[in-house]
Amino acid sequence: MQSLFTNFKIQINPKIFVKDPETSTLGKKIVEHSILLIDEIGFDNFTFKKLGDRIGSNESSLYRYFENKHKLLIYLSSWYWSWMEYKLVFTTSNIVNPEGVAFRYDILKSKDALKTDSDVYLHAQQIGNDKDKDEYNG
Repeated sequence: MQSLFTNFKIQINPKIFVKDPETSTLGKKIVEHSILLIDEIGFDNFTFKKLGDRIGSNESSLYRYFENKHKLLIYLSSWYWSWMEYKLVFTTSNIVNPEGVAFRYDILKSKDALKTDSDVYLHAQQIGNDKDKDEYNG
């Protein structure tokens, strides 16, 4: 199962960050500890200075990844909802309906979805052999 996730990457709109935090150890620390710090002290009290002190880095290094704390919060929530979307698709990938016909659910995004918005459409496609399809269609 671990090898399944070696090439797995959640796609986040690149306009949200200055430098992708998943590309470095410091970036990953920023994401991890910002979640913990926001949980502890709340978003209003959260500052890049406090986060820098927590991870042992100066405040200016955090601005190399995110313009401000609001962009960081957008990144965190976008990552979370993309992960939920992945889990939904993974869980529903081979649902069998009462008639015994399997359906595969795909997420369809327009070509420009990452550039414009986050509209996501679920598309059900019947899979299985022709006999199953004939039984289902009656």
